[in-house]
Amino acid sequence: MSEIRVDTITEKTSANGVAIDSVTLKDGGATLTDNITFSASGKGVHLGVTTATAGNLLDDYEEGDYTAAWTIGTGTITLHSSYNQLTYTKVGRMVHIQGYLESSAESSASGTLRMNLPFTVDGSFTDLGERGGTSALLTLTAHNVGSHWWATINGDGANIRLFVASSATNVSDTGGTSVDGECTAYVNITYQTSS
Repeated sequence: MSEIRVDTITEKTSANGVAIDSVTLKDGGATLTDNITFSASGKGVHLGVTTATAGNLLDDYEEGDYTAAWTIGTGTITLHSSYNQLTYTKVGRMVHIQGYLESSAESSASGTLRMNLPFTVDGSFTDLGERGGTSALLTLTAHNVGSHWWATINGDGANIRLFVASSATNVSDTGGTSVDGECTAYVNITYQTSS
């Protein structure tokens, strides 16, 4: 088998002035020893196909941490500065976030409880918790409730709205009333973005 080793492959212009801007690899493929970096944003890799189809284009991957915050209908709830970070991984349109949160202060909290997200929820879903567009496990221990409670979520831009489920038949949109300055939350959420 022949082998060619080069440091850089550059665009070549043919004799008639047409730019050659692609490379075709024959059987055996290629072995890379470093990362692939595109010259412009929005580029990606078409996986599993031999032609460029939008449905097979993987053009986004990101991972990192972000600072979570809870907002409520009235009053305030503050997350502890040492326990307000969630990790996220975004592959294509799917985002997964997880981590541990702890509140440190609360003042007259009541009404709807929301938590911010690192990316906006796909706007075509209006009731994600009911339609299965997302998967969420958010277990809270609230000091003034005295037990764990589960929450389903509802798409709301770059936030999720938390519904308290105190029993199989009692679901409430007043989660802010159940939180206080001594809440802990174990977060494990997967949802879909529009891009």
